[in-house]
Amino acid sequence: MIMSYSTMLLLLMATMVGLASSTCSVSSSDEKAEAKDAANYQPACIAALEAQVRIEFEASLQYILMAAHFDEDTVNLPKIAELFWSHADEERSHAIQFIQYLRMRGADNNDFFGGVPIQPKERTYDWAGVDEALKMALKMEKDVSGKMKEMIDICSTAGQDDPHAADWLTGTWLEEQMQGQRHLAGLINTFNNFKRGHDELAEWMFDQEL
Repeated sequence: MIMSYSTMLLLLMATMVGLASSTCSVSSSDEKAEAKDAANYQPACIAALEAQVRIEFEASLQYILMAAHFDEDTVNLPKIAELFWSHADEERSHAIQFIQYLRMRGADNNDFFGGVPIQPKERTYDWAGVDEALKMALKMEKDVSGKMKEMIDICSTAGQDDPHAADWLTGTWLEEQMQGQRHLAGLINTFNNFKRGHDELAEWMFDQEL
């Protein structure tokens, strides 16, 4: 029986794939090396960092809904929408940075949501106006700052301390949180100034100012 050219070609390709898979495998029977070490890697601290990933994603989702609200044609405050779009991107970036830090430390848990879908942090889908949205944004930032303090305390517990994680949280994240709170508080006070004598135009004027 004479094989067709196409059949012979397929057999040759299958043989080559088999050879490649047998000679280029990256798996090994050797015990895998781990980045984590018993002196510094503390499960309670790592668990607190893992829980923060969900909080950051939920804050991002809430900001997305806030931005979408002010982007509606019947609301039409594009600069305010842009403010919340940028906050949404920032919170998502924070979540990714926490995951990257956990991977650097050797953590391998990938279930950051515990099998429960994420929801907007404040479970809010509509806003009466700019004032309400800005106050919610400031509340969310302060809530996250409180969580940062809790994580620092957990990661600084005597006998279970993780000095690197505590320093990372204090030096990197608390500074950013304080700056974010100051920025939002200033925006709220600026908006209140626009309302004095110009209440009906305050939101439009504030949007133009951003």
